[in-house]
Amino acid sequence: MSLRRYLSGFHPPVDDSVLTDASSWIADELFWPAFLLSVGGSKTAAVAFEADPADVEAYAEELHHTDSWPFIVLRLASGHRLYVLFRNFEEDAGWDYLLQPAGTDAVITLAALEGHFRGPAYSWGDLVLLANQPDPTRSAAERLLLLLPAMGDADLPADAGQVIAAAFVAVGGRQQYQREVSRELLEASRRFWGARGPATPSDRMALMAEAFSSGI
Repeated sequence: MSLRRYLSGFHPPVDDSVLTDASSWIADELFWPAFLLSVGGSKTAAVAFEADPADVEAYAEELHHTDSWPFIVLRLASGHRLYVLFRNFEEDAGWDYLLQPAGTDAVITLAALEGHFRGPAYSWGDLVLLANQPDPTRSAAERLLLLLPAMGDADLPADAGQVIAAAFVAVGGRQQYQREVSRELLEASRRFWGARGPATPSDRMALMAEAFSSGI
């Protein structure tokens, strides 16, 4: 498991028994309202999925319980992988977006939300490319919403809100809330990253270009 090396970098090191593959949780009725609320920053998420806000809060608390570090894996081009990890470290909680280069057991932190902020990981254009990469387990809408919190772009296209709204409806959100939720998600992104776009180190540019390409 490539995340073990990542966990060993904490002080004190985190035991890898906390790692929990949460990929199947996306099918849970409460996953999207809880994720879009806690990670995405949408206050309307619960009602937008016709969910009881108390149930959504309880589910979100389970996602962030310190006894478990849930993660979701997304396939990228050329055999690379991206982890969305709930970093439930008691002194430094948040969410990490980690790139695992193909053929290695190392991970590179693309973005860290909350705790010691790092990022953003990619631009809007890269986000759209990543969302639309072929994936037998995740739809383009699911990929876009999972990846959205790590996106920062100083010059979003005019249709960005519409693209997010369509993804929200595709995962089960109610149409009458699509604009509001989309607006909240983009406002949260601006709070995280301001007007900054990604600043990819020169020694990583080729790797990122390969991982973010249109094919797998």
